Amino acid sequence: MKAVITRRQFVHEMVFTVAALYGRSANLLAGERRIFGAFEQSTPPLDAAAIRKLASGIAGHVITPEAPDYESSRLVNNRAYDRHPALIVHCVSASDVVRILDFAQRQSLPLAVRAGGHSAAGYGVCDGGVVIDLSGMKRVEVDAHKRVARADAGCLVGDLDQATQRFGLATPMGTCPTVGIAGLTLGGGEGTLMPKYGATCDNLISARVVTVDGGQVEASQNSNADLFWAIRGGGGNFGVVTAFEYQLHPVSEVLAGALICPAGRIAEMLHAYVKFTGSAPDELSSVCQLLPSDGRPRFQMGVAYYGQPSLGNDLLRPLRAQLKPQEDRVKTMSHLDAQRMWFPPAAAKPSGYFVANLFLSELSEAAIEAITAAAQDAPQRFWVLIGNFHGAVTRVHLSDTAFALRECGYEVDVSSNWNALEEKASAVRWVTALRDKLQPFSHGLYVNGLSETSEELVRAAYGPNYARLVQIKKTYDPANVLRLNQNIKPSMVSNN
Repeated sequence: MKAVITRRQFVHEMVFTVAALYGRSANLLAGERRIFGAFEQSTPPLDAAAIRKLASGIAGHVITPEAPDYESSRLVNNRAYDRHPALIVHCVSASDVVRILDFAQRQSLPLAVRAGGHSAAGYGVCDGGVVIDLSGMKRVEVDAHKRVARADAGCLVGDLDQATQRFGLATPMGTCPTVGIAGLTLGGGEGTLMPKYGATCDNLISARVVTVDGGQVEASQNSNADLFWAIRGGGGNFGVVTAFEYQLHPVSEVLAGALICPAGRIAEMLHAYVKFTGSAPDELSSVCQLLPSDGRPRFQMGVAYYGQPSLGNDLLRPLRAQLKPQEDRVKTMSHLDAQRMWFPPAAAKPSGYFVANLFLSELSEAAIEAITAAAQDAPQRFWVLIGNFHGAVTRVHLSDTAFALRECGYEVDVSSNWNALEEKASAVRWVTALRDKLQPFSHGLYVNGLSETSEELVRAAYGPNYARLVQIKKTYDPANVLRLNQNIKPSMVSNN
C-alpha cells in the first residue's frame, strides 16, 4: 500500500503500481512551507586533516566532492533535489555511525541519513553537510522456527522479501522493491499485507539505535520502551537505526494483479471502488489509480488477496462485471512475484516529482467530484492513488505506536512528475490545487508521503501523539541534530 509510498518509481513510469503510501493533510496554507528547498546552505569549510582522521577511524568509505563517485553518490530517487553534501560516508557498522555523528556535531555540520534514498522530500541528502549512507549494510538473518527476521538498515524491501520468502514467510512491507526498509518502517510502513497483519511498525520486535550522544541501545517493549514507541511511526527523529527485528508470518501464494479499464467513466469507477471496499475482508488489499492515457484519464484497480484463490475470485466476480476491464491481469502467484510486479525497473531518465498525501474517512460524493474534475485537467504525467484502510492496521489503538493512521478510510496520494524543468511549476500547481480541494474532507496524513513539509503537517500527521513525541525527542535529541526529516522539534528548540 504502500509503500512508502517510496512508490516513487511509479511516478516515473506511469504504469500499474500498488504503492500504497497512504496519508492525510492539514492546514497547508499556515506556517512554513518547504518545497524543493535547500537546507542549511551556509556551512563552514571542512578541515582536510579532520576528514583524513575521520576516514582512518572508520571501516567504511568517505566520499568527498573531488571523488570520482561523488556525483552518482549524492543523487537521490527524487531528482527534484540537487544537493551537494560536503561528505558522503558509506557505513559498514554501527561504530561507523557513532563516529560520523560525533564528527558532524564537532564540525557543526548538517546531517542527513540515507538508506534507500526514496524520501519524497529529498531528506537523504543535504547541502554542505554530511550524509550517513547505510546502503552498504544489508545483512539479513531469518529464524524460520521463531518466525523472526533481523535485517540491517541498508536493506531494501526486495532484499528482505527475498530472504524471508525462501522460508514461505513475510512481514508487511511496501511494494516497491528498491525502497529502504529503514525509512519505510520508521514512518509506519504500509503495504499489501497491512489489512491482514498490520503496518510494518506493528511487526517490529526490536531495533538497534545509535543515539546522537554516541550510545548504542536496543529499543523494544522491554528496553527503552519510550524510544521503541517513538520509532514506530515517528521517523528518524530520535537516533540512527542500524538494524531491525521483525515478526514474520506464513505467506505463500496470493491472487494479485491489475484490472485495467478503458479511459473515461472515472466517477462511476470510483463509486464502484467505494462499494467494493465497504465489505472487504482482512485478506484483501486494494488500491485504485487514475493515470493518463492518450489525453484522457484511465482507471486501474490493483488487488492482492491473501487467502484461497478461488474465494478471492468469487469476491472479485461482481466487480469484474461492473468494471468491464480492458485487461484483467489478476492471477495466482507467489508473494515475492507479486511484490516485484507492482513496480517496473527504474526509468532510463530519472525525473523529479511532487507528491501530496491526505487521509479521508470516506470517499464522499464531493471528494469523488473533485478528483474526477481534476483528472480531466491533469498534466501529462500525473497519478492519483487511492488506497483503502481496513482490517488489522485499524485495530491497533491510536496511542499504542506513534503511527497515527488507525481508522477505516481512504488514503489519497496525488503526484505529478516532470523531465524538463519548465514542466515543474505546472505539475506542482496541479497537485497542490487538488490537495487543497480535498483538504476540507481530510484530517491527517502519512509522513512518508510528502514532498512538502511544515510543522503544521507534522503535527497533523501525529495528532494526539505529537506531544509525547516532542518529549521523547527532547530526551534523545535535545539539540535537534537529526532535523533533516519530517521534523519533530524538541520544545527547547524554536528554529532549526
